[in-house]
Amino acid sequence: MPNSRRVAGWLLAALALALAVRLPRVLEDDFPINDGGLFCVMAGELADSGLALPTFTEYNRARIPFAYPPLALYVTAALHRATGWSVLGLLRFLPLLTNLAAIAAFLMLAGRVLGSPFAAGLATLLFAVLPRSYEFLIAGGGLTRGFGFVFAMLALTAGHDLLVGDRRRAALPAAAWSGLAILSHPEMGLFALVGLAVIAAAAGLNRRRLGLVAGVAAAAVLIAAPWWVTVLSRHGLQPFLGASATADWRLGSLLRLASPELTGERGLAPIACLALLALLTAICGGRVLLPGWLLAAYTVVPRSAPTLATIPVALLAAGALTDVVLPAFAPSPAVEAPHSRARSHAAMALVLAALLTYTLVVSNFHRASEQWPAMRRVSPAEREAMAWVAANTPGDARFLVASTAGSWWADPVDSWFPVLARRGSVATANGAEWLPGGEFRRRLEAYSALKQCQVVNAACVEAWSTRFGNGFTYVWASKPVGVTKGAADPAAGFEHSPGFAVVYDGPGAVVIARRVSVGELRAPGRGSGNGDR
Repeated sequence: MPNSRRVAGWLLAALALALAVRLPRVLEDDFPINDGGLFCVMAGELADSGLALPTFTEYNRARIPFAYPPLALYVTAALHRATGWSVLGLLRFLPLLTNLAAIAAFLMLAGRVLGSPFAAGLATLLFAVLPRSYEFLIAGGGLTRGFGFVFAMLALTAGHDLLVGDRRRAALPAAAWSGLAILSHPEMGLFALVGLAVIAAAAGLNRRRLGLVAGVAAAAVLIAAPWWVTVLSRHGLQPFLGASATADWRLGSLLRLASPELTGERGLAPIACLALLALLTAICGGRVLLPGWLLAAYTVVPRSAPTLATIPVALLAAGALTDVVLPAFAPSPAVEAPHSRARSHAAMALVLAALLTYTLVVSNFHRASEQWPAMRRVSPAEREAMAWVAANTPGDARFLVASTAGSWWADPVDSWFPVLARRGSVATANGAEWLPGGEFRRRLEAYSALKQCQVVNAACVEAWSTRFGNGFTYVWASKPVGVTKGAADPAAGFEHSPGFAVVYDGPGAVVIARRVSVGELRAPGRGSGNGDR
């Protein structure tokens, strides 16, 4: 009972820290963080179909195979149907709740790996304040990533019981959690299975352990069979081949292990430094479990690696604290005075408090969303402009969307434009990984080429169209925050071009028609007072 109370205490403390850094981001606006447009449409389609798996999703009018692992989408659609809560509202809060569940799942895993409630609790506190443990998981697109993250950690916990603790009855939970991870997110499911193999290697490879891992993997694939069999029967292998080609597998992925972005910390990155110290110690001591998980994240699933790496990083950092840093404050064995022990405990508590406070303030609180790409979202002004597009442009309009984001994976406008504007976006890569013919790579190249325009203007977009042979009828150009009328205004790049006409100029964006008459639109354009700044 005392041990259970200690574990509960650590969990409550970690959840309090987690809420302190996550909840303000979620409540900052009434719209989901970052991406999620694709999942919003897919969950809505599932709900509209009575939870029958559709053959295609009409996101971005691209007729994309409905091949994404659907478990989180089913949960969202079922909640929408049962409660009447909008899918958009669910995408705002459900990823947060799932990420809080990840804190509990991590505490369970840490208890198995570190073998001490104190070390496990300490690791969980560190995990809770690591930016990478939540920044892409509480976003709208974190819906599926978050479910997969939780199930992957539960699978590793059960796998540790099975392969290290030799508890045969843990085989079924390990298979079930792995199967649910596959049904939630392809990369999280793959990491769960590879992570089990790493546990087996760390425990000592033999025929029995290899057989157990193979059996768990086979059972997990069978649990996920209703999804992948359906997709195969409808679309063949092409969606899976297309998606696997976007995983970013390359030798350079390993170099990201040395990146300052490993944990998402700012400044001194103390947790990363502690993890590096423990990593070197583990390698020298021949302990391969945590180094193996870290290596697996960056070689097997490099695109999701920064999120998954928080698991071994937090465990390693806690190990460095308990084995290296905190013992320095322990009283000498020759000194038995109670006041010496009290001073030692106070010093340890001060070190922990300083570490957590520094990380909370520098890496979490003291970061404005505008300078934290993963925490951005579609602004109210941009949503207003998208509503104008939906109401005042032809239904078959094709848009070239130029946002102010620097990367497609942290571009909320690019993700949500097809949903809120209800028009096609010719360079949006979201969802295209399931399309044939290398469509994702083509769109990614097109997106990157558009970003090379320092200022979006008529000459730049015409050159883009010529290069990619991609027709569009409108240009959307987001405005940087705080832009004033003048050269920096994207409208200025089109005002004197006969092939374009500015039809909307609002505080969030400019909409430019390409070779169409302004009179064809149902609402007045620039200078009329309707939609102007």
